[in-house]
Amino acid sequence: MSSYQLRDTATRQLLAHGLADYAATETELDRLDDRLEHDLAANGEGAGRIRLRLDVEKVTGGITETVGHHVLILGVDDPTHPLPTL
Repeated sequence: MSSYQLRDTATRQLLAHGLADYAATETELDRLDDRLEHDLAANGEGAGRIRLRLDVEKVTGGITETVGHHVLILGVDDPTHPLPTL
């Protein structure tokens, strides 16, 4: 039986494991994104840009295979002034 996990590409830290399927992995990505955005806001660090690249890995019989990537861009403030039209 296969399961999925999420790993930070840069640090190789495992962020979530034992996820039942790819849909559960996407749900976990959304939860992780919300939690990180909340933590940034709580620390007054909402402005700026933080980019995280995560590997989506499938684990079958103890063998880990990268099956996708996901990039989270956190703390991006929308511009308050639209760009001028040309």
